[in-house]
Amino acid sequence: MKSLLFAGTLALVSLAGCTAPQQSSAPLPDRTAVDAAIDEAVSDGVFPFLYVLVERLDGSVVYEHSAHNSDFVPSAPTADTWMRLWSMSKSVTIATILDLEEDGILSRSDLVTDYIPEFAALKLMNPDADLNACHENPIDPPRPMTIEDLLNHTDGFYYSFTEYECLNEALDRAALPDASSSDDLINRIAGLTLHPSGMSEYHYGIGTTVLSLVAERATGLGFDEIVETRLTGPLGISQTLSYKLPAGESTYQRVTGVDGTLRFAETAELDIFGGSVPQYGPETDIYLGGEGMVGTTRGFSTFLRMMGNIGELDGVRILEPETVRDWYAPKTQLDSPYGKNGYNIWVTSGLFDNLPNQKPGFLVGGGYEGTAFWIDLEGGYVGLIMSQVHAPALKGVDEVSKIRGLLYSEYLEPGVTY
Repeated sequence: MKSLLFAGTLALVSLAGCTAPQQSSAPLPDRTAVDAAIDEAVSDGVFPFLYVLVERLDGSVVYEHSAHNSDFVPSAPTADTWMRLWSMSKSVTIATILDLEEDGILSRSDLVTDYIPEFAALKLMNPDADLNACHENPIDPPRPMTIEDLLNHTDGFYYSFTEYECLNEALDRAALPDASSSDDLINRIAGLTLHPSGMSEYHYGIGTTVLSLVAERATGLGFDEIVETRLTGPLGISQTLSYKLPAGESTYQRVTGVDGTLRFAETAELDIFGGSVPQYGPETDIYLGGEGMVGTTRGFSTFLRMMGNIGELDGVRILEPETVRDWYAPKTQLDSPYGKNGYNIWVTSGLFDNLPNQKPGFLVGGGYEGTAFWIDLEGGYVGLIMSQVHAPALKGVDEVSKIRGLLYSEYLEPGVTY
């Protein structure tokens, strides 16, 4: 175990000074085994479809494959199919916040209440409270909440999956995606009681959406405009990565595997907010920085290639190299044998339960409805394994990791021992 941890640590350290590797023109080996694994994950009913894309950092396509079940989707998805990205939105939001910091508009050490004074009265759940009455006798946070807390999920915010049912029910009632404006959204959040881990422990939640609200208050602009001006516009992807679907475009019908078998889902079954879900129509005027983007695989891959090129793409610099390296430097979950967490970006150690060891050092993320990505800084690749499914049947997360491992062991880096 110590050797695994040491190997993971070495991978993290080596990433800090890496540059994009030289691209190889050597022919790649046979891809039959990888294609078959993707096809099987769909035919076995784990996913309604899968679209897999691997690109080099220069944008050249190394691998692409699509499989679909026609009972759920009418045709095979492509790199230009629009999908709901959910928490893949977080990486875009965090990159935007770091860009605002580079320009001196805000600082990660700033207090959140400097921008959102409505949060001054936020309280933590009393750890001694009755679990069925967890809003009674709340306590003051141990310290003020900072932007750094929002970046690290050490803010006390959460989703509707906590061990405290009354916290879950309060978030359900708040119906955050149904807010009529950013101010309304802030007021709904201000009425919540924070998780008792607030400002002391990592707890995954809506903090990245609060980051987008901080950015709006800091700039006086809507977050969609901030993202387009600072990131997607300069990269030329504002028409393929956004908070609204273009006219005439749609996303696939929602599917769930929550019962162990795939079926079409009721919207309320997607209960991360308790039943309300983000909206992507032309009337949308709130921009959930943690959950609200839609995009194509090609558009999101362009964003990943910019980050993989340490902040620059095709001569356009978005972030300074030291900012990108700090983005993936370990911040939380430092005792985990499986990896470390930067600013909401997981750096893998190569160790997975029930799976063969895999290449360490991937920067990994994903979304609530079966979207997943990685950046391989050492190899010079970005990859996406994309679907649209709530609660994939038969351990869908393991299937994603297995497919990614097979891509490397059979196709991208065959014969390499990690």
